[in-house]
Amino acid sequence: MFEDFDKLLAIYVDEKLDDDENLLGYNLLGVTSMDRKIDAILLGSYADRHSAMKAKSDFVEWLSNESFSTFKMTPDEGGGA
Repeated sequence: MFEDFDKLLAIYVDEKLDDDENLLGYNLLGVTSMDRKIDAILLGSYADRHSAMKAKSDFVEWLSNESFSTFKMTPDEGGGA
């Protein structure tokens, strides 16, 4: 499972096709470099575009709300031992 979300540059939905270019569904992908073909991380697979776009929206919202929740920011009081 991909857990280092700090390196995500983009999240997008892409069509999942078979070798004959038949539509099989949609993939939710995260990209960690400028080459989305090499550095794409599969975040989910969906049967229809609507479900994939909803998952993307939910994931982006989660990242926006939770990305700093594990850290407590406190002012530097300048104290020492």
